[in-house]
Amino acid sequence: MGIRGFSAAVRHYGKFSPLSGDTVVIDGPALVFQILNGCMRKRPSTNGFICQPSYSTIGRMVIGWLEELRRHNVTVRKIYFDGYLPPSKWQVRQSRLLKQSETMKRLLASHPLGSSRLPEGAFEAIKAEIALTQSAGHSSHSNWIPQPPFLVPAVIDILKSCRSWGPLVEVVSGEADMFCAEDIRCHGGVLLTSDSDLLITELGPNGSVSFFSDIVAVNRSDVSQGLVACKFSLHAINDTLGISNVGGLGRVAFEKVKHQTSFNNALERAKDRNSKSLESSEFQSFMEEYCMKEYLPRNHPVQKLLSSLDPRISEIVIQTLLFDGAGTVPDLGNSDDSRGPETLAMFLPVMIENRDKKSAWTMSTAVRQLAYGIMQTFAIHRSPVVIEYRLLEASNSLMGRQIDVLGPEETLEQCRLLTGTLKQLIERIPSACMQWLAFAIYQDIVWSTSEQRPPLSALVLQAKLESSDTDEHSWDTIHFAAQVQASLYSLRMVKQILDVAASLCTALLPTMRELRECLSTLPTIVEWPTVQNISQVLATTGEVNTLSIVTDILGIPEIDVPGDLLETSRPKKRKNKSGLLRSERDPKRPTSINPFAVLSHVSPG
Repeated sequence: MGIRGFSAAVRHYGKFSPLSGDTVVIDGPALVFQILNGCMRKRPSTNGFICQPSYSTIGRMVIGWLEELRRHNVTVRKIYFDGYLPPSKWQVRQSRLLKQSETMKRLLASHPLGSSRLPEGAFEAIKAEIALTQSAGHSSHSNWIPQPPFLVPAVIDILKSCRSWGPLVEVVSGEADMFCAEDIRCHGGVLLTSDSDLLITELGPNGSVSFFSDIVAVNRSDVSQGLVACKFSLHAINDTLGISNVGGLGRVAFEKVKHQTSFNNALERAKDRNSKSLESSEFQSFMEEYCMKEYLPRNHPVQKLLSSLDPRISEIVIQTLLFDGAGTVPDLGNSDDSRGPETLAMFLPVMIENRDKKSAWTMSTAVRQLAYGIMQTFAIHRSPVVIEYRLLEASNSLMGRQIDVLGPEETLEQCRLLTGTLKQLIERIPSACMQWLAFAIYQDIVWSTSEQRPPLSALVLQAKLESSDTDEHSWDTIHFAAQVQASLYSLRMVKQILDVAASLCTALLPTMRELRECLSTLPTIVEWPTVQNISQVLATTGEVNTLSIVTDILGIPEIDVPGDLLETSRPKKRKNKSGLLRSERDPKRPTSINPFAVLSHVSPG
């Protein structure tokens, strides 16, 4: 995203003018990450990597920033969020996923004991003001600190719950920036973003683009003096440079990329009347990337549901609806850039986790497998598999994990078993928030039992009970928090996909209706346990004997954690992740990670 050196050259042609009195459309994901970067610049001095502001803090900052726009007489017409990225975006996604995966690998090497704790009230002093987005570029900490995995959907939840801003939020069936551009092109106004690609996107004669970092209060103590912003009008810049009839600024960008040259040299090439670039298919393909694409008809019934969905869940839903009889997801862009041979693909967030352990997503795989099975109830063409992307290795950056999609009968059976599990936990654990944590513990115990390993939940709880508060978050604590969040996100997938099925299908089967009712009280992302509080929350589960309840439901003995298993340092010898050499493992032990398989003989019908 973005062309190196291009936006810096174009900045000379922007003009500062009043933003107060204007109507704006906002690139939602860009605003969220700009606010995060602004907050991270104000973080306390620490070598810890568990140091981000909470989701609720970021949400509060985003709402406060929007309120500042309103106070300065700026009208916000829409806030758009991505709800679908086409297969042609695979190269970009691959690069980002690989970068985040490498960040996690480096963290384990540089912080073998874990992360220092965040000082009390670390981000409380930050003010939600326009200046929060004025820092250009990325925070200096962004190269080595992982991004919060559920940041965008958490902020969407917060915005949707706000009476003032909820109605303006729209999750769209495409890329947010292109929907922003289409809105401005049709209705005029100013597009607020941090994406320099929008400098060459057609916004119409009455449209312009401004970057969050260029919005300034004339007088921070006097609202009446309003806001100003550097505005870029594509039409005005083309006229100024005399390139309106030779492809405009987009043509300059094309020449710069093609010839790896400076802006001025690219400008001269664009003005060359003898050049055939303007009519070339290569130039046309280049400009198609900056054009609005609609992947679903605007009158499709799912359109009205997208804004209630998590963007990643919206994407897998749209892929399912687009999936064709040839076993592919069609792309309106250049098919040569598509992600490859797989069909449906789920890009899971990169968790902050210990990469020497099994992925935090592993324990909840069967829940997501159920979600993919439920999706087939509204699919036009059935898909046999879904490819999940969690982490990538530089040695094999195309690798995903194939998840077989359940058939109709097995989907219903798994719905019944999951409902039975949840009902038992709800009946035996009075606290609503503890019930959902208990399910994550349940999945942890099922998986660890099948692997003949001590449950991580028990290790973390034992460590909490046997030691006073420390200044460090151990890797066990960090990894278990990631497992809990992965478990809750997997349930979120089932819940939201059931909501889609209920709307698109004639009627949900009773088994699915019952599961949907069970999931109606699933907490929002901001309510999930975090690394900062997971040990204390686990201690609370000890008070209500959650581990005993879970083992009783499973029909297995209570868990006794030997003291020597509390050692969390990595093994010195090359052993597998269970801590046993291959020759020491029992080849007959169960390998299923289905968290309902163990329960199949005890769950109520």
